[in-house]
Amino acid sequence: MKQMDIPQEMQVPVDFESEGLSHRVKELRPVIWREGTDFCCLLGPDPQEGIFGCGNTAEAAMNDWEAHLRERIENASISDDIAQYAIDTLNISKDDVW
Repeated sequence: MKQMDIPQEMQVPVDFESEGLSHRVKELRPVIWREGTDFCCLLGPDPQEGIFGCGNTAEAAMNDWEAHLRERIENASISDDIAQYAIDTLNISKDDVW
């Protein structure tokens, strides 16, 4: 899956091992960046095709992104590559791989 290339200086560092993050954010690791006064969160090549969320804080952006993720997964078609990637990734645990 192609991920949008956000310049490093715009990205917001996230500790994906943090206890406060949801399982979905930890596993899918969307990119988070600041654009003006807003924070944006994205999994995919662009906000239109990908799973996108925004908010006035990084946490709010991740929460909005998760709401869109749930909606996208619930309505996913077999041809929706990004939703299928998310479904597959969330259905495979690290224990299954190792």
